[in-house]
Amino acid sequence: MFLAFGSILYSGHCVFAQTDQVDQTAAKLQAANSAVEQAFNAVLDSEKAGANVTGLLSLLNVAAGDLAQAENSYHSGDSNKAMAQVAIVSEITQEVTNSAQDAKQTALVSGQQTFWFTIAFSVIAASVLILVLSLVWRRFKRGYMEKIPSLGPEVAESET
Repeated sequence: MFLAFGSILYSGHCVFAQTDQVDQTAAKLQAANSAVEQAFNAVLDSEKAGANVTGLLSLLNVAAGDLAQAENSYHSGDSNKAMAQVAIVSEITQEVTNSAQDAKQTALVSGQQTFWFTIAFSVIAASVLILVLSLVWRRFKRGYMEKIPSLGPEVAESET
């Protein structure tokens, strides 16, 4: 009787452990899903800043595929496999998020440098254009001023 009672308690303890593991796996899946969403938003922000996010999107697709596999494993009852896949998803999403933030910063700095280079080039080009036009105008003015004395009024003789 003591053995029967002990086996009931032991099996009940395993059920609690499995339920706890299932709840923990579900929570980790939800956290991984949130991490994929945050990584996607970080990649989107990087793209808006002008960064090349092709490689990051590829990694994000891998993470989304692994997350789908983890959810399938969880629904089929294999919590251990689901937890292993969730760990991989977490690593990938962390890497993607960090890389996306770095790419965004690089794109913003590059964009700012390009803006200031464009401003500087425009000022220099406008100054050179004004200088060239001024020199051309002076040359034409000098040539015109040299022709004016030879263009004096002509006196016509009258025949009477």
